[in-house]
Amino acid sequence: MDKEYSSNLRQRGMVGDIVVGLDIGTTKVATVVGYLNEKGKIEILGFGKSESKGVEYGLIQNILKTSDSIEKSVQLAAQHSRYQNIDGVYVGIAARHIKTKTCKHYILRADHTALIEQEDLDLMKGDVENIALPPGEKIITTIPQKYIVEDSAFGTSHESADPVGEIGSKITGIYQILTGNVQEIGKIHQCVQRVNLNIKDLILEPIASGLACLSEEDKKRGVCLIDIGGGTTDMVIFKDNHPVFCKVIPLGGSIITKDIAMVCHIPEDTAEELKKNHGSCIPSKSNPNRVCNVIRPNGQAPLKITDEQLAKIIYSRVHRDIIGYVKKALEDSGYMGMLQNGAGLVLTGGGSNLRHIIELCQFELGLNTRVGNPVMGFADTLSNELRQPLFATSLGLLKYGLMEQRIASDAFGGEGTRPEPEPEPEPKPGRGDKENLWKKLQRNLERIFEQIS
Repeated sequence: MDKEYSSNLRQRGMVGDIVVGLDIGTTKVATVVGYLNEKGKIEILGFGKSESKGVEYGLIQNILKTSDSIEKSVQLAAQHSRYQNIDGVYVGIAARHIKTKTCKHYILRADHTALIEQEDLDLMKGDVENIALPPGEKIITTIPQKYIVEDSAFGTSHESADPVGEIGSKITGIYQILTGNVQEIGKIHQCVQRVNLNIKDLILEPIASGLACLSEEDKKRGVCLIDIGGGTTDMVIFKDNHPVFCKVIPLGGSIITKDIAMVCHIPEDTAEELKKNHGSCIPSKSNPNRVCNVIRPNGQAPLKITDEQLAKIIYSRVHRDIIGYVKKALEDSGYMGMLQNGAGLVLTGGGSNLRHIIELCQFELGLNTRVGNPVMGFADTLSNELRQPLFATSLGLLKYGLMEQRIASDAFGGEGTRPEPEPEPEPKPGRGDKENLWKKLQRNLERIFEQIS
């Protein structure tokens, strides 16, 4: 960054360094550049958005095409922000290879009158993280959901979110384990490194979106964030300010577009425009008499389709697969009752713009539902274009990076950010390198859960 530009930013009240968030999605790649002002609010310097190529359903299929999309997005953000020194980025991860499972584990304590210590919980968590997994899978993170504390001397038991300081002879922990594929995470690193960028951290995308869209009150009362992207639908449930359940559903808005294209025999880009401009997911609320004429290629006769007919195509997929899978995940999580009495459901991501999806979710899930715009913690100068669900993940990634920067600054007495370590030589790709990569990712995600509490 040139000295004059840096000086101007300091005069505007920049605190710390400039941070960059990078969202590699199925339909778009978005890059946002920003900093923390002296009032503790996030200011956006610029952003860039490019068409995502080489990604299907959240999975990178073509490294060269995806790298090109990243490069275009980053270049646009650099031009828009006038910040040409982009080298490190905070990147999101959420794809169909991420799986979840529930695990129960307990320990017996010899002295039921001794206070339960953090070491007891760490021991249980360590045991859980050593469970056998299928080849090629690694644990990304382990989320403690709740504990059951029993006292054999009195024949009592109770549920606890944090049993440290309590007494009991047996502690049973209920955990959610998130696993992912080593090869797929490696592809993200390859794509980013090909455009001479470093990944500062990998962040689970629904957690990032939650940072941008949810208030502290939402997370305290109990809330479920649903981020409907192009390739995946990502879920995270918060309780008492902690994420207690995550799920990645391998379906998103692009599957609806593909359905329209297939049924109507039109190109996918035409189907996408039809969905955006005329689509709805409730047929009964669509006009059966309004006809849309769609031009088709190769001299075919124009397609005539009513709003109601289009809505039936959309409803079939949204109701059966997207909301259907969300409902099952909510029931399996055990937090449906809490959400009914809490802050309910918040929809974000590009798919949340689909007409009548709020009403359909409220009816099918029985939860108060609203759209989540990514404005939490951002200055009033945030542009209307960025205040849209489409940018929830990229803005959340930026916010996470700034949170990490502030914590590092506090740890070093507020004298700037944590010193960068001496660069190490790039290791040759190999199994050991993948092991280190997953350990780093796991540590990063665990740190996120601590920071947002």
